[in-house]
Amino acid sequence: MKIFTIFLITLVALCVAFGTAEAGWLKKQLKKAEKGVRRVRDRARENLDVVAGYTGVAAQAGLFPGK
Repeated sequence: MKIFTIFLITLVALCVAFGTAEAGWLKKQLKKAEKGVRRVRDRARENLDVVAGYTGVAAQAGLFPGK
């Protein structure tokens, strides 16, 4: 239990020390991730009909195990 307390205090101290120093870097990384997720979402919406057609063909061909 003592190790956990020391770890927690150290973690809080590090968060306080470095929390605001590099907020710009983290914000840039999150923006990149958000942009990637948006692209994947948009492409999935565009191709939903195509994928739905392929799943029907694959089900008829017996490519889905257990069905």
